[in-house]
Amino acid sequence: MNALECEYCNGEIRPRKVTVNHSYEDKLVIIKDVPVGVCQECGQRYYAAATLDQLDTMAQNSDTAPERISVPVMVMNP
Repeated sequence: MNALECEYCNGEIRPRKVTVNHSYEDKLVIIKDVPVGVCQECGQRYYAAATLDQLDTMAQNSDTAPERISVPVMVMNP
């Protein structure tokens, strides 16, 4: 497997910028323009370790976010 091949389906991985719903401790943060590798066949995302660390840091500091939205929270009954 080379660096640009998906480990699940062997599809080609290409760099993209995506929006991520990131959870850290008790916080949910939507982060835009996150650089990731995305498999063109199955859609699997590949994150660099530094990117994951940055997502956690951004979630920890989300009180300073320039934008906020309201999200409904539902509970599924059995």
